[in-house]
Amino acid sequence: MIGSCDTWSSADAVGTGAEWSLRYTHDDDFLSISVFIPPSGRCAEAVRDVYAEIFALTGWSGYPDICRLWHYIGDINGANADGLETYRDFCVGRARAFEELRPPFGMPAATGVGSSGEGITVCVLATRAGRLTAIENPDQVPAYHYPTRYGPRPPSFARAGYLERAEGDVLFLSGTASIVGHETVHVGDLHGQLDRTLTNIRTVVGGPNLARHGVDGHFGLADFDRVKVYVRHAEHLPAVEAVCRAVFTGDPAVELVRADLCRSDLLVEVEGVIAVRGALPRVLRRADQPDRAGAPTLAQAPVVSAP
Repeated sequence: MIGSCDTWSSADAVGTGAEWSLRYTHDDDFLSISVFIPPSGRCAEAVRDVYAEIFALTGWSGYPDICRLWHYIGDINGANADGLETYRDFCVGRARAFEELRPPFGMPAATGVGSSGEGITVCVLATRAGRLTAIENPDQVPAYHYPTRYGPRPPSFARAGYLERAEGDVLFLSGTASIVGHETVHVGDLHGQLDRTLTNIRTVVGGPNLARHGVDGHFGLADFDRVKVYVRHAEHLPAVEAVCRAVFTGDPAVELVRADLCRSDLLVEVEGVIAVRGALPRVLRRADQPDRAGAPTLAQAPVVSAP
């Protein structure tokens, strides 16, 4: 698949607006924000400032909990003006925002992958509906505790987020890859990395791990309603697709995207959504599910893959 986008829709009235560098839309329960950071020799300061704006907007607009973040980063494995990898430069700015501003919701679920364009696009899904719990993986060091071998500041995200809401709970799985502890495993081995990635997902969404976080539930690969798979090399797409369609057996929307990843030794990364009880929020409907005629669009994420 050459390109990818997510379209989120709502059956409720949708409001739109702009504040600072942010564009946003919202319905009664969810706020969607998008912002573009232009390319530059160094991005940390701009990333920190954009996050400050995001935290401010979600706070004063009454959608205090950020349940999901996506980052589409141009030249993600390239070097900035100081020779620091672009992703690590990005992580410096993001970590500074969390350290200095300390938002009340804690670490959100997130994905950070390469983009075919320049600059950085950040997409945010925030909510005021329900209780949000950050989920970690006992087999992995929390990303925000990674050692400095991965950059001056660690990545700022949780492995998943669990949103309890009256209309039906939702589990947001962050971008997940072949990492044990804090190290990449099965370097150069596509099937080894994919197998470890799926093992990590099973661990994160399984009952014992959720119970550790105070969440009552037990899920597996067959419970996913949406799955997105980022693959570094185009020639690996058919093999990855075959495995994913064999293991995600609950008839989810499975989408594959060619994209560079946050570590140059990672070959595949998987994110997803589970609707735990009741229907998915309409902002997370599958693209192939018919929507109510005339339902307004809430937001659209950009194309993130390269030809």
